[in-house]
Formats: sequence, structure tokens, C-alpha cells
Amino acid sequence: MDFKTGIGSSLKKMAFRIAGVVLMAYMLSFASCDTVPICWYCENPHNPTERQNVCNAMTKSKLESYGYVCTPY
Repeated sequence: MDFKTGIGSSLKKMAFRIAGVVLMAYMLSFASCDTVPICWYCENPHNPTERQNVCNAMTKSKLESYGYVCTPY
């Protein structure tokens, strides 16, 4: 009897592992298909004539470090 329950337990563990891998692959498939770029309109609050449109997150972060306020569009 111990032999039979051991096989059932290992099959159950393997089924859960396979289900976990399939679920993880399913979730990652949505994260990697993001093809729409996010762009921001950044404006200097101290001088409203200084404004830029950026679609690069690093550029946005740099502008924000200079005090610009960015909003997505």
C-alpha cells in the first residue's frame, strides 16, 4: 500500500509542477507582448515654455530629476 500512495503522491506533485510552469508561461506571455510605447509630456513648472515630449523612460526619469513634471499621453 505504501508503494501505491507514493506513486500517487509523486504524480500529484509532478502535475502541480507542470501546472505551475504552464501558468507562469501564460502570465509571462502577456508581459512580453507590450508593443504600445508609453510617452510622456514633461513640463518645467518654473518655466512653462520649457516642455518636452518623451517616449523613453530613462529620459523621463532624467527630466524628473531636474524638476520637470511628466504626465502620460
